[in-house]
Amino acid sequence: MSTAATHTMPTELSRQYADRNRGRLPVAPWWMHLALMLFLVSCVFDPADRLLGAKVWLFLLCWAGTLATCDWRSRSVSPALLAYSVAFVAIPLASVALYWLRNGGEPYEGLALLKGYLLIGLAPMLVLSRIDLLPALCAVLTVLALTIIGTFVALWLEPDLYAALYLFGTSTGIVLLDMREYGSDLSLLQVYFVTSPMLAIPITYYFVRAWTAARRREALRCWILTLLTIAGMLLAGTRNNMLASVLLPIGLFVLCARHRALGALGALLVVTAAAALYAGELAALLDPTEISNQIKLALLRDYARAFENPVDLLIGQGLGAYQYWEAKSDFYFISELTYLELLRNFGLFGAAAMLALLAFPIVRSFQRHRGLGEKGLALGYIAYLVMCISNPNLFSSMGITFLSVMLANLYRKRNAPPPPSARTSA
Repeated sequence: MSTAATHTMPTELSRQYADRNRGRLPVAPWWMHLALMLFLVSCVFDPADRLLGAKVWLFLLCWAGTLATCDWRSRSVSPALLAYSVAFVAIPLASVALYWLRNGGEPYEGLALLKGYLLIGLAPMLVLSRIDLLPALCAVLTVLALTIIGTFVALWLEPDLYAALYLFGTSTGIVLLDMREYGSDLSLLQVYFVTSPMLAIPITYYFVRAWTAARRREALRCWILTLLTIAGMLLAGTRNNMLASVLLPIGLFVLCARHRALGALGALLVVTAAAALYAGELAALLDPTEISNQIKLALLRDYARAFENPVDLLIGQGLGAYQYWEAKSDFYFISELTYLELLRNFGLFGAAAMLALLAFPIVRSFQRHRGLGEKGLALGYIAYLVMCISNPNLFSSMGITFLSVMLANLYRKRNAPPPPSARTSA
């Protein structure tokens, strides 16, 4: 192709703006992109919404912008995605209503927890606005990884910063500092930014881009970003994060390998060798007498007692219902065991339906016609779901943002406009 042809060829962005001027494909205004970016920053760096309290307002602003700028003649949301979003909200909403019919009164936190489920509205919003939020989300999370690394290094060089940062973290819910003792031989500094499990997203995104890059410079840039996000996840210090930061890249290698059977065999050998080499450390991390493991095992007994009531087992106690947890000697409305909490909140039928909704984008992503990027993101989502087994980060702005971006990417392509040539011939 000649240089002149290259210069005269319209870019994708210029085509979009040309179509907008003809009334065919309105492009989301710049302030809409800015509002979404600020929403992501709020979700990642102020997950408890205590610092600025702007998360809900930014979400509403984004929806207002979508409704105001969307060309309803050329855009629609797939009925399947609408049904998914309605079901995702209807299950917890029915649970809230059922709780009030059965109990009424306080203490109760169901309405507060319902806000997390309502964020599933981000998925149809992104489809309507035709915005791919994944690159922006990965950029924000890369800044999070750099923040974790920088904080870890700063605490290592200047331990006196620990007290001030500890107070900041406890007051804002952004970062939790601790020196975790796993037996007498293993002690780890934990710089746990609450949203650090979301680093599974940029790890998968940059890994696949590096693997498939056509240019060496682009591949090198993506490999560097992959290593940075892996390091950030590793230095966050929890067992979930450390295991995911090691196993997720291995799983991505198997997924991307040309000969997956050989890749899986190589990965198995590496994992086996690493497990043998660090057998002592792994034993300390998984020791049932370690305090955190003791609490989780005791929580299983608390759930067993809760499910002795057949009504609670079938229809649940209700989203946000308080329970006395002997494991923690505390009366509270949530525990760390997310999927057992689903069963306690929604009962057998509601929990099964919610688990099916969570699994749906994974199944869709691994269909034959899906690309490596979608399958890689699904693998990161699986890692996130596994981490949430003992971490209540799923039905919050963190987990729902991840889920919404996946759903939007699956459905936006189906609702994309035809290429310019097809529109011209039509």
